[in-house]
Amino acid sequence: MAWQHYYVCDSMPFNSSDEALSYVYESKIPPHGSIRREWTTRGMKHGDAEIRFVEYRLEDDDPDGVWEAYGQKRESEYSFTVNAEQADPEKLFTYTLYKDGTLRTGFDIDTEAAQAILTFSQPWEMCAQQVAAVAEKVKVAPHYAGVVEKIVVDDLLDGRTDVPCLAIFLR
Repeated sequence: MAWQHYYVCDSMPFNSSDEALSYVYESKIPPHGSIRREWTTRGMKHGDAEIRFVEYRLEDDDPDGVWEAYGQKRESEYSFTVNAEQADPEKLFTYTLYKDGTLRTGFDIDTEAAQAILTFSQPWEMCAQQVAAVAEKVKVAPHYAGVVEKIVVDDLLDGRTDVPCLAIFLR
């Protein structure tokens, strides 16, 4: 499983009460060789509350190398985990759209069944059909800079660019 897109709406003018709000981004990519392991982390922090989404990727330029080393013949293997140990339901609000069409709140996320994961620094009103429509638009959207951001802002955030949002869409 891999992230198809991620989006952070960070054009919010921070006032004194929002100074503790920030985004987490970290990429650990070793030098390219035959087999490499990559970790990419994206997340949101609000004061001492924090949620991180970590993608682990095993990539191989030579599929036979993976077969020999790991007993599996794949060009790449992904796993996606959520680290929510410091999540605080009063400071961060996470909504997950599952492949069965349900929209759930909270930090106990089944990443194998998830279709979209949205994190806000404030509660946000939305329905499962609205998030599903956004996820479908994102899936077929061209991969140009700003396209997914525009879909999220227009269709999910009601055109507002002052709402901090971390949106992750899964394949």
